[in-house]
Amino acid sequence: MHLCYIDESGTPDIPGNTSHFVLAGVSIPIWHWRQADQEVTSIKSDYGLRESEIHTAWLLRKYLEQSRIIYFETLTYDQRRAEVTKARTAHLLRLQRNKKKERIPSNQKKL
Repeated sequence: MHLCYIDESGTPDIPGNTSHFVLAGVSIPIWHWRQADQEVTSIKSDYGLRESEIHTAWLLRKYLEQSRIIYFETLTYDQRRAEVTKARTAHLLRLQRNKKKERIPSNQKKL
């Protein structure tokens, strides 16, 4: 007996709202399921994702903020998390400052 998982992404409709339709599946012999589940759980735990659902798109996409961090690939997991958090915080603060400037009437802005 095998345990099967099948998932799809996109839409098969023509014309659809996506350019692709992907149907994929994995079949695991039932006697290997517990071991496979423990291995996946262990990997997720190593990255603080124990209770998270993993999406393949997350693994395939490029993250612009990571590409802006010098030597990102050489950093440890904790260093990567810290640098990304710092970059995100700086970006959000820049956005907040820009929004505040937009709200001040132009005749009240300091020169």
